[in-house]
Amino acid sequence: MSAGVIRRAIHSDRFPKPVASYSQGFQMGNMLFITGQLPVDPTTNLKVGDGDITLESRQVMRNMQAVLEEAGFGFEHLVSATVYLTDINTLDTFDAVWQEYFPDPMAYPSRAVVEVSALVLGIQLEISAIAIKD
Repeated sequence: MSAGVIRRAIHSDRFPKPVASYSQGFQMGNMLFITGQLPVDPTTNLKVGDGDITLESRQVMRNMQAVLEEAGFGFEHLVSATVYLTDINTLDTFDAVWQEYFPDPMAYPSRAVVEVSALVLGIQLEISAIAIKD
């Protein structure tokens, strides 16, 4: 690694407390790796939505936005995301919220959506992502 390259873990009180041993994000130069974001309110550290995928989706996107902003990035820098859903039938509902943050189809980041059997805290949704600044 060359001298002067930014390499730092991203932490802030604006994020929910981690449920295990990880940073909410990790910046390496012009790249930001965003840990799987959960629908947890950062002020209460309680899960949001109580089974409502729309509410869970909005909270996950707010949490992801906080990580991006803490590192000096924005949604326009997102290039890839992995979405984990416990019920693939909720994809259309999740996607409607996603489009609120990415209204231009020509600017959609790449994305994989995977159905999983379970997620921590009994949530329905988790998103990890990568952002790159030019």
